[in-house]
Amino acid sequence: MKGGKRSGRFFLWTVALFLGFQGCAGKYAIVDFEVLEPATVNFPGYVNQLLILNRAPVSLDVWAEENREGMDARQLVLLDTLIVNNLFRGVQDVLRSSPIESFHMPIWLSDRRMDTTLLDDRILTKREVQDICSRMHGDALISLELYTVGMDQHFDFYTDNPDEILNQYFEVYNRVKWNIHLPDRPGPFDTYTTVDTLFYPTILDGVFLKYVPGLDMIRDLFYDSGLKYGRYLVPVWNRSSRILYKRGDDSLRLAIRQTNSGDWKGAFSFWRGLTSSEDSSLVAKAYHNMAVYYELEDQLDSAQYMLDLALEHDSLDEIQSYRDEIEVRLLNRKDIEKQVRKP
Repeated sequence: MKGGKRSGRFFLWTVALFLGFQGCAGKYAIVDFEVLEPATVNFPGYVNQLLILNRAPVSLDVWAEENREGMDARQLVLLDTLIVNNLFRGVQDVLRSSPIESFHMPIWLSDRRMDTTLLDDRILTKREVQDICSRMHGDALISLELYTVGMDQHFDFYTDNPDEILNQYFEVYNRVKWNIHLPDRPGPFDTYTTVDTLFYPTILDGVFLKYVPGLDMIRDLFYDSGLKYGRYLVPVWNRSSRILYKRGDDSLRLAIRQTNSGDWKGAFSFWRGLTSSEDSSLVAKAYHNMAVYYELEDQLDSAQYMLDLALEHDSLDEIQSYRDEIEVRLLNRKDIEKQVRKP
């Protein structure tokens, strides 16, 4: 009986390349594609060469207190190397796939602090930033200020046999702090902290798993944290999906057959023909599907106009939600243009 727990290029903003199309048994078909989302950070236009500096302290203090016991200096350095390499690998993988080509090859620097994590606020001065940027010909300095890390394990026990383990899993968690400095500013241009946790099972439903993660837990965690920060810095492609109405009229079904065969212009002709129907709900669905076509062509203004026409005929919840998403994409487009079209 199971029971309780115990702890112990120039490009389109939308990828016009068709990525996937699936028929649904119900009233919709689904089209999958990729959308370029803007970065959270808006670097000034003059920033082209990035410098990435590792200032994180090398200290036992970065580890959770229960994990420090028995850890010597050699182990500390080996673990630090594993952590930093995978953290930076995650950042680098995102930068290299970014549409901002000048960010593909940052210059990597290291000047490790030997103080403790208690001096978290010991940031670089303006003079230090200017000196580093001048010597290394950089326009912006990204500084890894600090990481902390810890591991724990948890158990679930059978209710009728509290000495027998039902599930065992490990938890690994971290906190990573980054600063961005510009040479003409007295303080950080941006500060960002990631907090991540991963869980790895070793026993599930009383069965030992063949794979025991070991150091892979730390490797995966910090690589994921690096990916997260990289996506904070630059625009990234994210998967998105839209519905297409396929029920209500034979023309809707025929249009879906056209899209399945890759003939989107043929499908568009079917939808356009339905806009003169006396069935207002059918007209709304046709305009909605035409909006999807325009979005895939990266004609967001036309997509928005089609959705406005659709809502004039029927205020379907799906159409209103789609209209809201297109509005967000239009707002994001200005940020993306600034971020990507750097001089």
